[in-house]
Amino acid sequence: MNRQPNRDARCQELLDTLYAYVDGCCEEHKRQKLHDQIEECPQCLESLGIEQQIRELLRHRCGGQPAPQGLRARIVSELHVRYIEVRRD
Repeated sequence: MNRQPNRDARCQELLDTLYAYVDGCCEEHKRQKLHDQIEECPQCLESLGIEQQIRELLRHRCGGQPAPQGLRARIVSELHVRYIEVRRD
């Protein structure tokens, strides 16, 4: 796969700020930059979709109760491990 050199850096930037983006906590100029990245990159769009699905599942399953402290970190950590494993294969 032939990727642009800056694309990986832009993808990493999106992943690093994905939660703030989904929560609407980004400054407007940063939010627009991330939005443009999502529009251009199928992998970033997929990452956004996964985050939105996880949030919806947690909302539905937890009945509006807050998730236990650290749950998000464990889920994200496991997803990153699986993502790296899949990318290596």
